[in-house]
Parts: sequence; C-alpha cells; structure tokens
Amino acid sequence: MANRLINRVRYLIEYPFYKIPKVLSDVATIEYLVEHKCSCARFGDGELMCLLGRGIKFQKSNEKLANMLKEVKTTEKCLVCIPDFYRFKNIKREEKVFWKKCKIGFKKAWTINFKGNKLLGDATFTRFYMRKKDTTNLGAYIKKLKQLWENCEVVFIEGENSRLGVGNDLFNNAKSIKRILCPSEDAFNKYDEIFEYINDNIDKSKLLICALGPTATVLSFNLSKNGFRCLDLGHIDVEYEWFLAKATEKIALKYKYVNEAKNGNSPQALLNEEYKNQILVRIV
Repeated sequence: MANRLINRVRYLIEYPFYKIPKVLSDVATIEYLVEHKCSCARFGDGELMCLLGRGIKFQKSNEKLANMLKEVKTTEKCLVCIPDFYRFKNIKREEKVFWKKCKIGFKKAWTINFKGNKLLGDATFTRFYMRKKDTTNLGAYIKKLKQLWENCEVVFIEGENSRLGVGNDLFNNAKSIKRILCPSEDAFNKYDEIFEYINDNIDKSKLLICALGPTATVLSFNLSKNGFRCLDLGHIDVEYEWFLAKATEKIALKYKYVNEAKNGNSPQALLNEEYKNQILVRIV
C-alpha cells in the first residue's frame, strides 16, 4: 500500500514533464496513407492496455503480445496511429471525458512508448460516426476513406463473425474481396498461424485490411516489414453500419460481432453464398 502511494505521488510530481506527441488529424491521416501507400498500425486504449501487460474484453493478457506491441514504430512502410488527445472539435461530451481520463491516467505510458516516432497518425480515423456530435457532412469523409481501397484486390483478415462489408456498400469500389477468418476473441493465440498463412499464400500485390483488435496492430506492422501493405481498420465497418442506421448509441448488429454493444457478441448465422465464396481459410 505504501509503495502504491509513493508511486502515485511520484507520478503526480512527474506528470507535467510528460508530453504526449501530437498526431495528424483524421483527414490528414487518410491522405497520408493514400499518398504514401503504406500500412498503418493503430493503438487505442485496448492496445495500450495489452502493451502494458493487461487484458481487455476480447483479448486476454499475453506477454508475447505486450512485447510485440512495444516494438511497433512508424517506418516508411507503416504509419503508427494513436488517439488524438488534442482535437476535440465536434466530439460528444462522453467521448471527450473518456479520452481525457485515458490521457491523464496513462500519460506516462503514451509519452514513453510513442515519443520516439517521427510521425503519428490518428487512431480514431476509423471511428468517424458514433463519437461525433454533428454527422450531417460525413459523406465527404466516407468518400475519402474509400480511396484507401479503391480498385484494389482486397484480402480481409477479420474475426470469424466480423463480416466486413457484408450487407453494405462500404467496399463496393474494391476490385475484389477475399477473406481470412480468425477468432473473434483472443485472436493473438493464432498469430503465428495467421502470419505464416499470409506469408506463404497471399501475393504482395493484394491490399490487406485487418480488423482483429490488438492482433491487427502487430500483424500490420510485421507484415509491412515483409513487403505487404496492411491497413489496421478495426471498427470501420461497424461505424458505417451505425451511420447507415442513424444509430444514436452503440447497437448490436444482426449478423456481425460488435464487442462494444450490449448483446453484440452472438450474431446470427450468415447464409450468403457470395460471402462464403470469398473465404480463403478459417484459422480459428
């Protein structure tokens, strides 16, 4: 108890000296990825918890994952993204409160782990709907997002029940779509198998889009080192579904796993032949 109190007092004294790096805006992040045709690896609060050796709702704590997350750095091939703690224009009050608490509570961790990056993108660029106060002009933003995969042969690396793009037109400008299905929870347990399958079976001309929680962060970075372009775009499809539904809260989706929604972890079975034909392999 005494050590905890001493550490807390020390942290409060040191707090002003920690400075979280500034990041590109959400729009500038997309523009950078489009222009440089590089990968991106995103850190939200969940990825930071895993980096610190803690578990989150859909990924148990894992020492190997924590160590791999610590190695993720911005390179010419991969842009690391963290939350934008400095721009809160058009953001809902509860969202501001959440991220301010995250900034204050973990300022040392954000500073120490990311200050060495010469450039950082905004990790929330895929969170374009639910956190916004005014959503009337999102059409232009979504159009810009879709430039990331326009005319690309896309391979999704996704949770078994994520079903990116199914039932909507978010990826209708992709040239083709294939899927690698992975566990919806504790996906890092299958990291080596997923990485090996991609390395051995996927052509590097394909655009990889990964939605797999903290596993997507390390996959995107490590695949970029091997010559792949991999975009860590978790929650982008769910946000688009909420946008189409004009949802005012995080609602469950009938056919898709939504870990943030009440009763969102048990979607219905999907009987869709086009979707089934897109599946390359199940690594679950």
